[in-house]
Amino acid sequence: MGFLLPALIVVILDQVSKQFLWGLGNNFDLIDGFLRITLVRNSGAAFGMLQGGRVFLIISSVVASIFIIILAQRIPKEELLKRVFLGMILGGAIGNLIDRIYPGHVIDFIDMGIGVHRWPVYNLADTAVTVGGILLIITYSLKREPNQL
Repeated sequence: MGFLLPALIVVILDQVSKQFLWGLGNNFDLIDGFLRITLVRNSGAAFGMLQGGRVFLIISSVVASIFIIILAQRIPKEELLKRVFLGMILGGAIGNLIDRIYPGHVIDFIDMGIGVHRWPVYNLADTAVTVGGILLIITYSLKREPNQL
């Protein structure tokens, strides 16, 4: 099932990283001022949207996960990269879903930027969804029909 293993790997890495860093309990620089570990509890979605929309976000995550599983099963086994990228997206969705169920908020910790210009804090699940999505789009856009130049 070429998409379940990547999903499982993402979920494990995501959950272990969150628990480990939350257990440390402090913020610190990894790359002086550019890349930091900043522990944040996010009760909303990306960029802090939908704060307090926990039930909606849980339902949305479950529906999206089911959709991804159905889609991945329809992709031929020979198209392994597409299945892996869908697995990354699924793993990210499940990683944040676990947080939304318990403890009730997503734990974010990757803080990037220069000076006061910072990207919203995110986690490995968010990274897997984004990277998996971008790679899936690229993979589909590079596919050419035999009669195309």
